[in-house]
Amino acid sequence: MNCDLMVGAKVDVVNTTSKEVYEQLYPQYFTGSQPFDVEGTMFTVSWDVKEAPVFDLTPPPSLSEAALRAHLTEGPAAGRMAEGELAEHVAALRASLDGSTFQVRLDQVHIKVDSGDGSPVEEDVAVTVDVQASTSDTGLFSLNPFKATSEASSKVDRIFLDKVVLPNVLDEARKVLSGITLPAPQIPGLALSTPVPVIQPQQAVAALNLAEHGTPQPPFPDSWPQSPFFALLGRDAVERIAQVATAYLEGKPFHAGDTKNIVIGTAYYKADITIHNVRCEVVWDDVPTVRVRTAVSGSGSAGINWVVGGSTDAFFDLYLEPDPTVTLTLAMSGTTLKATAVDVSSFGLKLVPRGSDIVSTIVSWVVDALSSTFGGIVGSALRGVEFAVGDFPAIPIDVDPVHLEVTPTGLSLARFGDALALQGDVTVSKR
Repeated sequence: MNCDLMVGAKVDVVNTTSKEVYEQLYPQYFTGSQPFDVEGTMFTVSWDVKEAPVFDLTPPPSLSEAALRAHLTEGPAAGRMAEGELAEHVAALRASLDGSTFQVRLDQVHIKVDSGDGSPVEEDVAVTVDVQASTSDTGLFSLNPFKATSEASSKVDRIFLDKVVLPNVLDEARKVLSGITLPAPQIPGLALSTPVPVIQPQQAVAALNLAEHGTPQPPFPDSWPQSPFFALLGRDAVERIAQVATAYLEGKPFHAGDTKNIVIGTAYYKADITIHNVRCEVVWDDVPTVRVRTAVSGSGSAGINWVVGGSTDAFFDLYLEPDPTVTLTLAMSGTTLKATAVDVSSFGLKLVPRGSDIVSTIVSWVVDALSSTFGGIVGSALRGVEFAVGDFPAIPIDVDPVHLEVTPTGLSLARFGDALALQGDVTVSKR
């Protein structure tokens, strides 16, 4: 996979949402009328979008050189650009449309043209709106309709389509689609790049990188999970998520101490250790696991308070050897990816006296006590703890007076090629 994170949905999800929006907005939107003068005769042109818009995520046919030039030189722009400048703008326009454009079909638009003579002309036509997905400075996807077309009708004069219906349908598409802004996924502790829209046949995808990897660049994958909703996490993203999830371990302190009566006095020990140098490694099995290796070291003192008065004290350094390794499994809980510590490798405690040796009478007691105590403390701290490592937020849709949320649901975890796949469905609900 040529990027660190991809989040996508199948066209069925998009069209389910489109239908919900249409049913709640109609007829406040999708209908209208406008007077129009043709050579002194006044007509009333009405339009009524009878069916929900259908998103066709197959990229539209490439615009020809002539069409792009016409787009940049018609109307008020006529004659404003020299040939060299025009060629540059045409090339830039084509590059900006590649891979980010798709079509929305309005399959039944009822048109009525009435001159007031009692014999209105009516006909149903299909309208296609070309839309570009773009990314704002704040990382939100926005949908920008830029062209509306229709095949020639048999009853309604073309002038009414070109001058009234298509401009109004395009303007209304802009109003509706401007209320659909798709937030970029947020993973706590991770800085992500600006998302890039990737429009594939019947799939809409957002591609992101870890910030240090820059903006994702093609080529992008040709195949995707078949679930209605999916997210793909690359190896680097999984590893970074694990690092964030286990960051709390760095510098974590533990304390232990105890006393014991012996014939000649009271023996004691006290010690402090700290976890540091936390490292993560992804093990890429059917469902990836993560191994977290940590160094554990510290210092302390031990000795005997003698019955007859006074004491003998010694100081030491200690560490666990080999470095403990924690195995994390990954699983879904609702829309949250969680890491769970399920196993800790075996390790031993090494005690190194500083200066004078610990009194030989209590050496084995101190070593055994510290090994048992810190082994239990560290093992308990690392094993069986869940870490929420990322959430996929609901997508808000706001087109007054409609306010909806599209929420991922029923997510499961699996391997997909060289990525970790989160797959599921979505629900559309009012908020």
